[in-house]
Amino acid sequence: MGKAMAFFPVAGAVIGGVLVSTDVVLSSILPGAVVDFILIAILALITGGIHLDGLADTFDGLYGGKTREDALSIMKDSRVGAIGAVSLIIIIGLKYTALISYPQALPHGAKYAALLLMPLLSRWSMVLTACLSEYARMSGGTGKDFVETVSPLSLLTATMFASATAGVMMGWRGILVIAFIGGITLIGVIYFKKRLGGVTGDVLGAVNEVNEVTVLLVILIISQLK
Repeated sequence: MGKAMAFFPVAGAVIGGVLVSTDVVLSSILPGAVVDFILIAILALITGGIHLDGLADTFDGLYGGKTREDALSIMKDSRVGAIGAVSLIIIIGLKYTALISYPQALPHGAKYAALLLMPLLSRWSMVLTACLSEYARMSGGTGKDFVETVSPLSLLTATMFASATAGVMMGWRGILVIAFIGGITLIGVIYFKKRLGGVTGDVLGAVNEVNEVTVLLVILIISQLK
């Protein structure tokens, strides 16, 4: 499982390719705002909503559990609480509002780069998180095999692919984007180590979702730089 993480960014690139192709095809027959919502729906459906589920569980645990044990117990509960539901609304809302801002504010090529790099770099951040973290639970779970078996070589492979793709797509701006995502991810690693003693599969899903939004926002900002 750890070796498979080397190809997480490749899987993200495939997903990004689907999003770009969908945007190209549907933009000629549907309003841009409708197309952007469809893109978000496709992104969720491709992954079965597993990362969104991890986001909701993680926020429920972090806000509802006063202790590490309480937080991990809440995160294991399959039910979605109020904070989890709010986190889903915020993340999906930010993705949508970011996407609909691209055609008006920037050249259309910037949107294509964002659609490709959003799932690619977010999945790279999952590899980075897993490689630098310990598994938070004593018992097994969805992310246990990934976290405990991922190697520095897998991280290096994923990083080389992610960096090369970002550089080709956006030049120096792409390198800036991956550097920013890396910094945000490192802050998350430190936080989860202190709060939970490590990460779980839910946390990896949450990292993916938060960084998908972050990629969209960062590209939206730096694409306007001269």
